[in-house]
Amino acid sequence: MSFKAEGRSDAFTNARHGLGLCFGANGLGAYFHFEILEKPASLKVYRFTMSSPFKLLVFSFLATAVFAEDAKPMAPDADSMKRGQAVYNRTCIACHQPTGMGIPPVFPPLAGSEWVSKDASIAVRNIVNGMMGPITVKGMTYNSMMPPVAGVTDKEIADVVNFVNHSWGNTGPTVTEDEVKAIKKKYADRKTMWTAAEYEKEAKEAPAKK
Repeated sequence: MSFKAEGRSDAFTNARHGLGLCFGANGLGAYFHFEILEKPASLKVYRFTMSSPFKLLVFSFLATAVFAEDAKPMAPDADSMKRGQAVYNRTCIACHQPTGMGIPPVFPPLAGSEWVSKDASIAVRNIVNGMMGPITVKGMTYNSMMPPVAGVTDKEIADVVNFVNHSWGNTGPTVTEDEVKAIKKKYADRKTMWTAAEYEKEAKEAPAKK
């Protein structure tokens, strides 16, 4: 019995984008359909459909099960995490602490921060240009300054962002060295520190740009 795939070409590559896969049994003229649909509020919907095209016999079955399970982004490899921890210990630990909890009310936490799950370019831009002004993290407003981090390579930036985004229970995006290079190139003309207000404005304007 032969089977063929009829789903999306990126099936099973990234759960955040949804999955789809179909198998067909050519000899019987029947097929089995399987897809995973990601829903808002961190819900996944698994849909199974089985049917037969026989003229005199039509049988179909549809079952939908909803699981309250977070769709976690793909985690970086262990080597990247290890390198990232070394960079963190060298450049970030004094302000954000070994636990990632920061030093309230001066330095905000990274552990459990809602900013970790936002656009990965934010962390990269903060490292390259720094950040200043008020920012609200986990309900508390901080108003201090993060200077640019000097002496780090593009690979080290990617590694430390990955370490922060996947430590202390965080589930932020994974970043590659090439993505860091692209982000730096995009904002190469930037000479001043970033602000939370700018990031929030970008997020509001993003849908209109699509």
